[in-house]
Amino acid sequence: MKYRHLLFLVLIVISSIGFSICSFWFTPTKYAEYQTSIVKEPVVAPMLKAAASGIYPWTEYKVPDLKHDTKTKENKVSSSEKKSDAKADTKKAETVKSKEFTQVTDDYFDDAVFIGDSRMLGLSMYCEALDSRATFFAQKSLSIYDIRDKEWVETEDGRKITLFDALSEIEFSKVYIMVGINELGRGTNETYAAAYKEVLDRIQEINPDALIYINSIMFVTKEKSDGDPIYNNGSINVRNMAVVPFADGQHIFFLNINDAVDDGEGNLDASLSGDGVHLKGSCYEPWHQYLLYNAIVE
Repeated sequence: MKYRHLLFLVLIVISSIGFSICSFWFTPTKYAEYQTSIVKEPVVAPMLKAAASGIYPWTEYKVPDLKHDTKTKENKVSSSEKKSDAKADTKKAETVKSKEFTQVTDDYFDDAVFIGDSRMLGLSMYCEALDSRATFFAQKSLSIYDIRDKEWVETEDGRKITLFDALSEIEFSKVYIMVGINELGRGTNETYAAAYKEVLDRIQEINPDALIYINSIMFVTKEKSDGDPIYNNGSINVRNMAVVPFADGQHIFFLNINDAVDDGEGNLDASLSGDGVHLKGSCYEPWHQYLLYNAIVE
């Protein structure tokens, strides 16, 4: 009885050695895909896993098609390269530099359109260098909501049409907008910004290549600001900041006109204004000069 147990044990040992040798022998070929790590699993493991998949030592082994594998690898590399190129293009798009302002001469405004309220109307009336060259669509008390919704541009035959219809009838490559003072105390910052964005979008639909210059709302004087709960420079700053994000540095630009007419303390220079809100007729030149020094040339 003891001899039978001993014989059985010997057979087990011999079989284990045989299986291990067999597994070791075929691992580089038919068992290659079943091997993980010789450290993490016994030598016989690849053969047992292969057997579970119907692959035995006597199963015919086919040599892999190296050309096919090479093509597969090439395809993988090609795919990888395409992904890398796509990422590079995306990164390049994200890092496009904003266009830089430069100085120009007055003929730059030959194909420009100026749109705005009474302050823009004053620029037309008292700056001959611009009025004689550019096209002005300006009206007293005009608001961004009027621009968006109303027929307010008067034609030569006395009709009134929308700004967008008027723009569709002329050629232009630059647009300057200044509104916002009349909207203070009306609506919210969000509704103001939304209306402004709609106007910008409509202009770009008419001429996608046009450069659009958002002129900041001009400050009021300190005396006016301190004594008025609505028309004050705190509110103006908030409204200006609401439209700054629309400037993409490529087609739309924000011009802080206050840099040209500020008293250095965040107010309209009182010496430039007679009523605390509008520029005197003789004081539009700083605005004109600011535009000359802050233009985009493509």
